[in-house]
Amino acid sequence: MAHLTFDDLYHISLTSLGSAADDWKEMVDQLETLATDARDGMVKQSEAARWAGVNADVTRPFVRKTGKEFSDAHAEAKAIWAMLRDAHKELAALQSALKEAVDVDAKNKQIQVTGLPDGTVQCVYLHRRDTNDEHTTAQLDYKDRLKHRINNLIAQADDIDNSASSALKKIHGNDSHDFGHAKYDSLDDAQSARAVQLARKSLAKYRDGGELSITELAELKRLFAQNSKDREFAVDFYKALGPKDALRFQAEIAFDAQNEGDKTQLKLAQSIQTSMGESLATATRPPTGKDDPNTAFREDRDYLGKAWQTDLKRVGRAPLTFQRNSARVEIRGYQVLGAILRHGSYDKSFLTPIAEDMVTFERKHPGAWPQPHNSYSRLGADGFGLNLDKDGGPGWDPMAGLLEGLSHSPGASTEFFHGSTGEGEHDGLKKISNLDYFLGDKDGKGAREWAYGAVGTKVSDTENFGKEALGHALESATSGRPYDSDAPAKNHTQEQADIFDSVVKRVAANPELFKGDGELAPIAGSLGNMSAEYMYDIQRVYAGGDESGYIRDTGAEPDLSKPEDKHTLDLFLKTTTADPDAYAAVTQAQELVTAETLRQAITHRGDNEDIGNLAEIAVTPGAMVEGNAAQGRADAIAAADDSAQKAQEYNDSLTAGDGWIGRFVDLGIGAIDNIPVAGDVAGWVIEDAREAVLDHRAADPDDAAKKIQENKDAYLTTERVKRAERAKQAFYDAATQAGIDAKNQSVKNAAQQVYNAAYSANAVEAS
Repeated sequence: MAHLTFDDLYHISLTSLGSAADDWKEMVDQLETLATDARDGMVKQSEAARWAGVNADVTRPFVRKTGKEFSDAHAEAKAIWAMLRDAHKELAALQSALKEAVDVDAKNKQIQVTGLPDGTVQCVYLHRRDTNDEHTTAQLDYKDRLKHRINNLIAQADDIDNSASSALKKIHGNDSHDFGHAKYDSLDDAQSARAVQLARKSLAKYRDGGELSITELAELKRLFAQNSKDREFAVDFYKALGPKDALRFQAEIAFDAQNEGDKTQLKLAQSIQTSMGESLATATRPPTGKDDPNTAFREDRDYLGKAWQTDLKRVGRAPLTFQRNSARVEIRGYQVLGAILRHGSYDKSFLTPIAEDMVTFERKHPGAWPQPHNSYSRLGADGFGLNLDKDGGPGWDPMAGLLEGLSHSPGASTEFFHGSTGEGEHDGLKKISNLDYFLGDKDGKGAREWAYGAVGTKVSDTENFGKEALGHALESATSGRPYDSDAPAKNHTQEQADIFDSVVKRVAANPELFKGDGELAPIAGSLGNMSAEYMYDIQRVYAGGDESGYIRDTGAEPDLSKPEDKHTLDLFLKTTTADPDAYAAVTQAQELVTAETLRQAITHRGDNEDIGNLAEIAVTPGAMVEGNAAQGRADAIAAADDSAQKAQEYNDSLTAGDGWIGRFVDLGIGAIDNIPVAGDVAGWVIEDAREAVLDHRAADPDDAAKKIQENKDAYLTTERVKRAERAKQAFYDAATQAGIDAKNQSVKNAAQQVYNAAYSANAVEAS
């Protein structure tokens, strides 16, 4: 089969293709009229006629057949028009993208693009007399990315050309005297049919000990990559294969890709696995308005609804048997599904019921997830697994994949962790909240036991894939955003706040479980992100409420209003900040919230309000957070095998970036009322917070580690003085920016009041 080349796509005029599509649309309209006339005229009259003998036995069937041919001709013309219409639209978009890459991006960087005989391109920098033609690594990387981008556009165009051509042949059929062959409503239909054909071919070959060729895998990879977000393609693919064959196909290409040690095959299989997850998310997401029970729609066409999901549950619980290297491999469908769920953002109407069924099945069948012999926790020449990602483990424990799926699906994760399993009609299980199932009860006991990595070996501290995924899922559940999203923080719902409240209390109930070598220590980084997410609420708790209204309202609040809850928060923050990354997140959020609150207090003070009292109210809650974080860091450094290395990790985490400051800025710090002085309040807040965060670094990790080991309390007292001085300076900065004379004695007195308040509040570290 001839391939579309760079020159073909770049130079060809698509005008005639567009005109052909328009002409076929006219043909469709005319044939629709003829078909209607034949059906309502000739056929109807023939059926109504009182014929007997030859007329009844010969003429009437002939008329019926002729009428059907008109209808079939209309259907065939409509399918041809759909192919030409969609091919023109998609090829035109790809040609436009290609010309932008060549005529704009390549030209601006002085890169020459040349088509090669195999259809791909070569990219080289043009010679310049004023240089020696040497290029930086960044320039060479850009050239390679541009080449890949252009080749990908050509490959997509080639797939569209082949899909349209193949579909047109099937539409026309082999009998030129008969209409009514294959029918497609769109090019997506044709591409989905091709993907199904390749998947079924793969299943058939696997039964005979074979597999798809690299060329066929590459085609399948491109079909998925182009259409994984397309509802029509995704629904058609999964509906045609059904849950069992879809899971079998996924497992088989994963196993095959690890048999030969072929990196190209493994890379293609990995891409297909990713796209199958994204396609499943697309196919199971109800169309807008379609989840309304009063809205009429075709569930089997618009999305994979309850019937398909019910079948998936049945297949998920059932065993699936494979042959690998002459050995029998028996696993369960949910184990394969776990690898797929890692990818895509799923609607809660699909993912929550699946998650609850997986937990219910696991509770009823301990050890439900078999792990084949000779499989390893890391994929390698001799090991194999279901998950083809570089991270995330081999995938034999489907809960890791499920939780990773929840981490990208905030609606589902919130609903899941706010729900429970047990006390169903037939399950015979005690009702347990899903949060308790994974984290343990209010005393921190009874948490789920995680599977081993390789047969007979314990998962190392750096390979706690499932536990890390649990942390990611909780981030999603409490924030309303995918855990790895750069989207701004937003107001919390009551369900999200309730989950955070429960997490805080479970961590405080059993701190050792979440730090050091504790079973759930791998989620500590996520606990830090959740703490940052709820920093306004945390500071409001330490403030004993916020009658002044200076602490921003971020929606529903966790239920931490009881007097003893401050101690609970102390324990939670000390435990959380024993992790360097968590410490960085807490510190960033605390500094920014405190800086914002301080400026709110000063710029919105009443005429008769004492500036010192207001500033004290503003800085005290943040100082209490800061004191707990300092204690958590010092404890972790003191307990580390290499204290200096641990101190350096804290330094590194603080200098790695200021992601949380950026999130809070996007939340709307700029909405703080401007005051009539030069500059922007939001800018002051951000820069002061950034400077303060960097001040949290230990000046010398070796020196800090030595002092902590010798006398931790003395070290913390010294740090406490530094933090109080920083609070005092922050007050002076805010006052100056608000147009207040910092040399005024009453302002100096207020600054000292702030120092004393911050020093005193930091004393929580000694509790």
